[in-house]
Amino acid sequence: MLTSAEEMSENNEPPSVENQIDSALAMIGSEAPMQGILFLRQIAEENPSNFRAQLNLGRFSAQTGQWEKVVERFEKVQSIDAEFVESNYWLGLAKFNLARSAEAKAHFEAFLDSEKDNEELRNEAQIMLNQIP
Repeated sequence: MLTSAEEMSENNEPPSVENQIDSALAMIGSEAPMQGILFLRQIAEENPSNFRAQLNLGRFSAQTGQWEKVVERFEKVQSIDAEFVESNYWLGLAKFNLARSAEAKAHFEAFLDSEKDNEELRNEAQIMLNQIP
């Protein structure tokens, strides 16, 4: 059963959405990862324009190879914050794994054109881009 917002608060004041996300992420990193994921999904459903909820759910979807969910989440992230260039990396990765090569290529190229600091993701994007004919 999901923990209610009131149960998540120690002083019976409703916790902020950001505090709820922090609690969900802590649960995911502990002995109750599935409960944390379910709580994070509930937060995202109740707050569909919350950047952190969508971002984290998208990343967790990538960890478990749920590529359609990655596309869904990062399209939401992109609509929330069009300046967040990392969305193009994740969309490229998902579409690469879904064999949607032309779309993957466009996302990787957009990511590489915009991202200058994250060398790890830049290298991974370039490796995958090199595999697309």
